Amino acid sequence: MRDEEEQRWAQLKAAKRPETQSFAEAWVGLEPTFSDKKAVKKWGRAAERGKKGEDQYFESKHMVGTVEAVARTMRRAYRDLAANGDPGCVFERCDLELDKDPWDVLRANLSFGDGKHEFEVRFGMDPETFELSIKPVPLAWLYDPHFVRFLDIFVWGAPKAHGLAASMAHGGGQFSFSAKTFLTGSLLADDIASKLNHPELSTWILDYPNPDDRAFRATGPRTFAFAQILEQYWAGAFHPRANGGLTVANALLDRGFLPVPAPPPGLMDPERGPVGDAREVFQNNFAFGRQVRWSAQNVDAGYWQSSHPEADGYRADQIMRYSEGNLNRLQIAGEWHVKSGALLDPKDVPAFDAPLDLSMLYDEASWEQRGHMSRTSADDMVEAILLEAHHAQYLVAHPHVRAKAALLQDQLLGDAEHVLERSAPDVLSKLRKQAREDNLAASRNRIKSDWIEPEALFWASWKAISNGSRAEIAREAVLGFMERVENAAAHDPRDPEGVDPMEAHRHRVHPLLFEALLASPERGTAHDEARRWKDGEESYRARRPPWSVTNATPPWEA
Repeated sequence: MRDEEEQRWAQLKAAKRPETQSFAEAWVGLEPTFSDKKAVKKWGRAAERGKKGEDQYFESKHMVGTVEAVARTMRRAYRDLAANGDPGCVFERCDLELDKDPWDVLRANLSFGDGKHEFEVRFGMDPETFELSIKPVPLAWLYDPHFVRFLDIFVWGAPKAHGLAASMAHGGGQFSFSAKTFLTGSLLADDIASKLNHPELSTWILDYPNPDDRAFRATGPRTFAFAQILEQYWAGAFHPRANGGLTVANALLDRGFLPVPAPPPGLMDPERGPVGDAREVFQNNFAFGRQVRWSAQNVDAGYWQSSHPEADGYRADQIMRYSEGNLNRLQIAGEWHVKSGALLDPKDVPAFDAPLDLSMLYDEASWEQRGHMSRTSADDMVEAILLEAHHAQYLVAHPHVRAKAALLQDQLLGDAEHVLERSAPDVLSKLRKQAREDNLAASRNRIKSDWIEPEALFWASWKAISNGSRAEIAREAVLGFMERVENAAAHDPRDPEGVDPMEAHRHRVHPLLFEALLASPERGTAHDEARRWKDGEESYRARRPPWSVTNATPPWEA
């Protein structure tokens, strides 16, 4: 047992080092969320009263009392089970401290360790939800069944013991990967391109259409923006031999990351990405990642109408984070924290004119995977994270993913208005009228536009198209996900031959897709998958989070 504990601390130390870029030394950040009816209703009333109401929400007896009660339950349960030698108690001891987060809101900090080492789990409040923040977690720990048991008993078990539940509508299941891991070769660009080519991940499967983590392909202009910056990447427009090289000043001043209009040839290997030494590869990918925020994430991002300089979550430098992938925390030591404004890693601030280098990354610099809904268990979240990790390793072995110009799913995304113009003009007219009211309200009377939210267009166009078209879209989405699962399984060290890789993920597919396939007379691989789901429908549905902890109607039924 002592050897296992020492190994865990060694893995944590390796994961924290900025220069270790392999997946064996990667880390993840977990943000499980839970809610109850009181929290949802309290936030709904508070939001109507503005800043004063929001302050009262975070100071209310229910919210404060729940944070304290859940944290104390977690500590008490850990100490009791540890005394009985439970294998889920993978750390020597558990201590609890209550403090305030950077926004002066109550937060519980549970520290697990042995006096020399420390691993922290934070529990606090968010609009409508209670949220845990757990990072950095070495990716290697997620292969350890004892650590997964730790997550299940304490991170999921304690909130459930107080009546809190995971749901789709309230909070999310976001997680993040260490940015260092994705700044090798062309991995970051390939992961973005893969997401762009598979909008089903953030609309039908791992998530549902919502502005909090809007699909890269949600609108026509947004699709074009991501495709364009990927094209610039492969042209060498971010390579240090084209832009003259980057220094610390570029990061601290957030400038100099624009793509070079006419980069010289030979800067990109068409199969492996940027040429040159490790620093050049890093600078190329860092510049690309920083510019993705402003040139792609920022285009038709969620809540763009709500931008306001005094709104913490909706400042101009925050709006772009409402995307299925978020690079706002791709930062180095010496920058201001993108949300709280705190100075990052003050002891490690490099010289202003030093060449930008991997070793300078902020210790929590991350590539956030926002396109994930809440998970009902630790096992389910771990499997979702490992799916992404293993698929990323597949991309390392199969680089240079090219953006697809058109998909059948575009009928629900960038082409949705055209679909409604042809099939349901009255519905489109009503959506435009409602959008004008909503845009004015969200923008504080600044935006007079009938621009319709892509999520509203998504469900309206799905209902407007024919059964045959729905079956075709379902086939594309299901086959796309199956391919992802199979490619990832090839890099999963746990999976022996003969195991069905979809079994851990079949429940993630929205039942509407399977129902559309089963209603179609055609047969094929996707239809066979739908039959497997139908045979175990009750158990698969039980693994899905409910839509809401209230009696709210899900958008696909509205």
